[in-house]
Amino acid sequence: DEEIATFYDINPAAETHILIVPVAHIENIKSLNTEHTGLLEKMRQRGIELLKDHGHEPEASKLGFHVPPFNTVDHLHLHVLGGAMKSNFRKLKYQTGRMWYMDLAQLQADLAKQQRPQGARL
Repeated sequence: DEEIATFYDINPAAETHILIVPVAHIENIKSLNTEHTGLLEKMRQRGIELLKDHGHEPEASKLGFHVPPFNTVDHLHLHVLGGAMKSNFRKLKYQTGRMWYMDLAQLQADLAKQQRPQGARL
């Protein structure tokens, strides 16, 4: 793929831990804007495909990003986590709703809000 690359995390937090990164440099989630919605959707679709390929149910898995300053690499990367977490610390590190980790669906929803004109109703 010319837009994204995938590889296994060298220090997996779960049974399956894959990273999906854009080929073009994007520093982190705070660098994203509405122009990146297509890229994020492509990353999501690839993550779901990989989870299924590894025998995991996407609904029971995690797709998300660490939020600066809690990220350790300054290049956007989506964590795709399937199966059991390796430890309680890892479970906490990738827990949705914490200030250091954002679920992909939440990020996509936040960007979608930015696309709506001011005062628009659903």
